Amino acid sequence: MRIKIEFQPRGKTISVNKGDNLLQSALKNRIAIRNRCRGNGTCTNCKIQIMTLSPFVSMPSSQELRMIGEEEMSEGFRLACQTRVYGPIQVRVPEEAWKNVVKSQIQQQKENEGI
Repeated sequence: MRIKIEFQPRGKTISVNKGDNLLQSALKNRIAIRNRCRGNGTCTNCKIQIMTLSPFVSMPSSQELRMIGEEEMSEGFRLACQTRVYGPIQVRVPEEAWKNVVKSQIQQQKENEGI
C-alpha cells in the first residue's frame, strides 16, 4: 500500500510503502534532510515537524525522547531517522535545515571540481 508524504515548505509530495523510514524515504526521493549520525538517532540533525498530528507515524523511541524532549515532541517534532510512516502525513523540514544542506552540497561540488 502506497502512502503520500507531503514535505513543506517545498510542497513536494512522495509516495512510500507503509512502515517505511521517513529519513530514508526522503533521501531516496531527493528531499534534503541533514543526517550527521546516519540514522542512529544521536545528533538531532534530522529533526522535522509532523504537521498532521496523527496515529500515522510510529511511536517515539526512547532515544528520540531523550534527544528531543517531551515539549517539542508534543508540538510534533520528531527525528526523521527514528520515524516510520503508516498513513498520509504532512512534514515540515525547518528552513534552516534546507539552507544548510544546500550550502553543504555547493561546498562538496566546489571541492569535487577543485575550485
